[in-house]
Amino acid sequence: MTAIADLFRGPVAIETSALWLAEHELYPEERAHIQNAVPKRRAEFATARILSRRALAAVGAPSVALVPTADRAPVWPSGYTGSISHCADYCAVVVARSRDVRSLGLDVEDLRELEPTMLDLVLTPTERRWLCAQPATLRPLLPIVIFSAKEAYYKCQYPITRGFLEFRDVELAIEWASGTFEARVLKEGWPAAVARLSGRFLVDDDRVGCGVELAQD
Repeated sequence: MTAIADLFRGPVAIETSALWLAEHELYPEERAHIQNAVPKRRAEFATARILSRRALAAVGAPSVALVPTADRAPVWPSGYTGSISHCADYCAVVVARSRDVRSLGLDVEDLRELEPTMLDLVLTPTERRWLCAQPATLRPLLPIVIFSAKEAYYKCQYPITRGFLEFRDVELAIEWASGTFEARVLKEGWPAAVARLSGRFLVDDDRVGCGVELAQD
């Protein structure tokens, strides 16, 4: 997936690669964080930290350890924000200066059809009706786009709210032709700054990518 940069309008730095187990490039506290993890999780973690430091260096950030919080959310250096995503054998990272972008959400998924049980968890009734009205050739692809878009929205809003949402707490309006969507929170009382955000998506032969950003006021 070569067009991750097209998902964002603000000044961001992006790094992508296949997963690789490069623990020798990690800081000691990062290695300690994954010492009991399975190899795949260690590869995901190591790749994400190495790519994150490369992207952060591109926007002027110092090289520091990037150990997540207890809820697995990334911790970025002061003055910077970003988002990490990975799927089967791919990792992507986007970062920006906080003075330029308040928050970022990136999600990448392997292109696949969602299981019926996942459809029940992900789609609202309105989204189901919309899906049924789309061309038959698109219907198998659209649920994974919706899934990924909601993941990207969640990652963007979480640093602002520290609040949890179910998939069906968020409803999407998708414009396939323009590769854009709007995410709207259905849950009562959600902070207005992130209750409705727009994003972009792209689909290639292997993956889906979605990006959401919250600009500075």
